Amino acid sequence: MNLFQPTQQKSTQRQRPQLLSAGLLAAVLMLVSGCSQQPHTGQAATTTSTIIAGASVSTEIATLEAEVENSPNNAELYYKLGLAYIVDAEKNKSARSRELAIKNFRKVLQLVPGNPATLKLLYNIYYEDIVAGKEKAFTKASHIFNQLSTATQMEVNAPSLGVFLHNYLAQQKSGKKNLPELYSALLAAIHEQPASDKAYIQLAKMYREENYFPLALATLKLGAEQIADSGDLYEAIANTYEARAEASGCSYETADYIGDAIHFYQQAVPLAPESAELHYALARLYLDQDLYQLALHEASILVELEPTAENIAFSAQNYSMLGKEQTAQTLLAQAKNQGLPASDSSYHEIYMNSGEWMKAALSFTDYLQAKKNISVYDAIKADIIGQQADLDFSALIKKKQLAFNSEWEAAIFAFWTNKLTRTQFQQTAKNRCERTEYFFYSGYRDYRAGNISAARKNFSAALQQNTYRFIERPLARHFLTGLGVK
Repeated sequence: MNLFQPTQQKSTQRQRPQLLSAGLLAAVLMLVSGCSQQPHTGQAATTTSTIIAGASVSTEIATLEAEVENSPNNAELYYKLGLAYIVDAEKNKSARSRELAIKNFRKVLQLVPGNPATLKLLYNIYYEDIVAGKEKAFTKASHIFNQLSTATQMEVNAPSLGVFLHNYLAQQKSGKKNLPELYSALLAAIHEQPASDKAYIQLAKMYREENYFPLALATLKLGAEQIADSGDLYEAIANTYEARAEASGCSYETADYIGDAIHFYQQAVPLAPESAELHYALARLYLDQDLYQLALHEASILVELEPTAENIAFSAQNYSMLGKEQTAQTLLAQAKNQGLPASDSSYHEIYMNSGEWMKAALSFTDYLQAKKNISVYDAIKADIIGQQADLDFSALIKKKQLAFNSEWEAAIFAFWTNKLTRTQFQQTAKNRCERTEYFFYSGYRDYRAGNISAARKNFSAALQQNTYRFIERPLARHFLTGLGVK
């Protein structure tokens, strides 16, 4: 059983580039937090916060309408009025106020052509219209987008990203998948905004989900050529190499992909040195390649950046997997003091690795009681811990729903419950990962039967598979030590 799978990551992840609009009200607050880009007429500016904090938006609108009537060429008043209408549109879901906001912003542009803040606000309105599927919204948004400065374009989503999002949501609602339509929108977004990493990452993600790994990597590497300072692109490349390795069925047999993943995670670190996610990934992958000192170093950086109970427990498990039990248990105690739940698997796995079976049994009980469904590996752990601690978990196990995630897991359980012969089990094991489990579970059966010579042979064979993050590895080492093998 491979510990610390990528899907089990416990560190706080960095926020990804978002394709969804955060809402016009939020956009207003961000866009006009300073006055430098607002249209100036020499009059004192009223900030957006004043408008929003006022006793009534409608009162503010009425006041501004009167002022505009008295000063019909004052661009700043039209700008403030547009902002007030946006606030009203968002608060009251008013399509009328939205249209009036657009009207006033367009008036600003007549009086002050090319005003950056106004163009950006107007673009965000049209972008939301694209996502909503409104007619001609894409044409209107594209027209405004092309007037934005290069720097401002980088602060918004490309028009075709709105098309992608609209189509994606429509497909989700209808249940009808049309991937070429989504690919086309993302490719158009890349053309519109080649210096933004959002569309590259989203397109590659979709390719990856369809197991089109070469296409995903080519897309991301093209993005990295265009945008040399995007840590998210390098991280996405690394993620894709990891996924490609996992898709093979056993990442240990695709060491080149793991090496490539490490390389691109390393490229991402200088661009986001405080990303706990990157150090978590490197800690796992260094351990996969038996670079244990580097793995421990990355785990220590992870804990330094985010000293959460889960991250401390992750570091403890790394030490435990390497046989450094004293350090592992010290860190486990720290994780407990930090609030690690009693049901966390780190407790019983670390105790199992060190052969402290009664402690393992107590913590495994907490673990089981917190779960509705259990895996094949949980069922086998229950037998091993129960046998070693002289306890019976069968009553508790019967209350749980057993889930199988693969044909291989079904084969493991069939062998464990004597429904599959050893020869049949061996023939089912197709790679190093599966052979690790075949040798360990065969060796444990020999161990329980008193066949010491065969147990030694099988436990040693499990270690020779060099699947460094499999829990069977430290367990095999533990039982071999008990059998006098160093």
